[in-house]
Amino acid sequence: MSTAPAGRPCEGLSVVEVAVGTSDLGLGLAGGVPGMIFADLGARVARVVGTSAPAIDEHVAWGEVWHRDKQLVVTDDADEIRALLRGADVAFVYGPEALVERRGLGHLDLQAANPGLVYARCRPSRTSKGLGEDFGLLVEARAGFCTQLAGHRPGPIFVDAQASGSGTAFLLTTSALALLRRRVETGTGGWAETSLYDGLLSTLGCMIGRSERAATEIESYWEKGSTFPNFLYRCADGELLQVWFGGKGMYSRLIDVLGDTPSDEGYYADQMTGALNERARRWRSPFALRPREDWLNRLREAGIACEPVLRPGDALADPHLAEVGLAVTRSESGRRDVVVGSPISVRPVRPAPADGAPAASAAGTSGRLLRGVRVLDFSAFVAGPLGAQILADLGAEVVKVEPPEGEAMRAAAYAVAACQRGKRSLAMDLGAPEARPVVERLIRWADVVVHNFRVGVAERLRIDAETVARLNPRAVYCHASAFGPTGPRAKYPGNDALMQALTGLEQAVGGTGNDPVAPTWIPLDVSGGWVAATGILAGLYARESTGCGQRVATSLLGAGMLLQSGVFQRDGERVPTPSLDSTQTGYGPGYRIYAGGDDRWFALVLPDRAAWARLRELTAPAAGGLPESYAPLRGGSDDASARRAESVLEAVFAAAPAAEWVARLRAAGLLADLIEPLDRDGFRRAVLDDPVNRQLGRVASYEVADWGWFEQIGALPRYGPTGVDADPVTPMLPGVGEHSVAVLTDLGFPPAEIDALLAAKAVRQA
Repeated sequence: MSTAPAGRPCEGLSVVEVAVGTSDLGLGLAGGVPGMIFADLGARVARVVGTSAPAIDEHVAWGEVWHRDKQLVVTDDADEIRALLRGADVAFVYGPEALVERRGLGHLDLQAANPGLVYARCRPSRTSKGLGEDFGLLVEARAGFCTQLAGHRPGPIFVDAQASGSGTAFLLTTSALALLRRRVETGTGGWAETSLYDGLLSTLGCMIGRSERAATEIESYWEKGSTFPNFLYRCADGELLQVWFGGKGMYSRLIDVLGDTPSDEGYYADQMTGALNERARRWRSPFALRPREDWLNRLREAGIACEPVLRPGDALADPHLAEVGLAVTRSESGRRDVVVGSPISVRPVRPAPADGAPAASAAGTSGRLLRGVRVLDFSAFVAGPLGAQILADLGAEVVKVEPPEGEAMRAAAYAVAACQRGKRSLAMDLGAPEARPVVERLIRWADVVVHNFRVGVAERLRIDAETVARLNPRAVYCHASAFGPTGPRAKYPGNDALMQALTGLEQAVGGTGNDPVAPTWIPLDVSGGWVAATGILAGLYARESTGCGQRVATSLLGAGMLLQSGVFQRDGERVPTPSLDSTQTGYGPGYRIYAGGDDRWFALVLPDRAAWARLRELTAPAAGGLPESYAPLRGGSDDASARRAESVLEAVFAAAPAAEWVARLRAAGLLADLIEPLDRDGFRRAVLDDPVNRQLGRVASYEVADWGWFEQIGALPRYGPTGVDADPVTPMLPGVGEHSVAVLTDLGFPPAEIDALLAAKAVRQA
């Protein structure tokens, strides 16, 4: 068992992925990215697969990136797999119970031989509807996710946002790192479990909530969704441009550049009255008059954030990505590949002590993985605050520092609800001279300091990495920036919409040949929060192992590129990967959604040749034109057969209701799930009112001062073994400055000094 990394935080660790009986296409990022991140952080990673690979993966190139730098072990021998796991520090285990627990590969089976093993299990998804197989499409269809985004035609669409796979990858990785940190303190490992359904929920925190008496506009968002315009424009050369003006002064500057009527009320007022939507519509005309490159230059000169809308993988050619390590060139077998690099940088603040002494134990027997860890959260908006909230969900004590009037996203209450749970709020003017002693005492108090200010702002506020290292050499310092801390784009502003455009997500979801479609639940901001939490946990593990403080850098750009990391370039060309068709139904006849004769829809997965043969038999003679050769995906060696099969099956399935087809397909042993036609309110009720979700802690319910009883997606990590926790995490949503006096008291400030800070308005108590 390894304990002390040197250099990269996970050096010396042995990681084993057990992925027998699973599919790269079905699991998506969940099946390979946790191991890839550990390898990028220095671990030795072995990947165990069965002797018979899933046929549907034959033309899926994603694994060439996700499984790089891993030792491949091909075996069906459970004894051989157990032998590998006896010497492992971390195990990521996937697959149905018949291939895992029944073969002696569960955590309880392995614990006696390797008590230090950190075991992270991706189980089949379970809700009150029953168990779901490990294919992202089936999980998302059964959950109703396919109905939650308007596409280019009526009805549900295949939402190519990598939602379930990416969320599961984050849950597995953060859980494993948190367990590793606790192992340094206790000497024993532990287990964590999740599923593709949990992963889906982990991306939807800004989408699902329900309040008892919140203001009408807040509850309306939870019930009906956002009406905010996307600000996506086609230019004179036919190219698309994404614009964002949420930064200070950008709205008025954009109005001026476009020659529009000035706004008397301002950005937020125009948003509430609908004037902003009207402006967004009429701005289409001026944007259509100039080519995109001209607009990029004009808007950036005016200080307005904008990015080109690209396809997945196109951004790998941007020199900035190479400079910050997000585009990595690899030469193998005479080929030159450019792949997505690690979105996380973790390095020691200074050389580790000679004895490499770990920190004193703070975990004890508590069930909370981060019990005793203190987090100082200076961040705002979504990615930084969400990263800190994930640490709070794992048991850390988090103090959020925000301006006396509240951080900017307080105006968007649903985003605050999704990112601030479990924190204490200290409202303070960081620029006030009277506040400086408080800031310095907070930094000395903290184990983790996190912010997501634009490059240069932390230095001005004197909370930069060098200052923090001087005041607290053992702190883990995380800057979750937009484009990374260095490089030509370092000082550019960034947000979810801009990164969706640049990294290719909007194009992927729009489908081949269509205008882009932007997911409205800010998936890249959310992914940025999970990536930041992953980096911090890697830093905490390294700190506990070496006694040395760590500097962590993550970015929204890195998070966005990670979601598209299955796409890469070879010899200057994008390598073909599964891509969404123009009708937004899926990747091909064996992985897509179909309409029944009653205009209801269902999802179908044909993972192997046996399933293809059973479908031919089931649908004969009506499907006499269905090709005999297995061609489940478009773009492979038999693209023509795949496209012909889609046409045949579309006609066949239109002859009977969707529910009838699902019953017949399931009876024949085929993988199919009905898509419930849920509106936004129906979708949230399906999550919040599911009894299994409540039983497993997927739903958090608690009282909020302004909203009454509030329900939302809860803390999703499930882990053990746990002791009796005398101080369990209590869900709460802090008001602005609700805990200011309590935090100052805990820091040791006497009442007279606290009163002086309040009188000077350097600190506000709600």
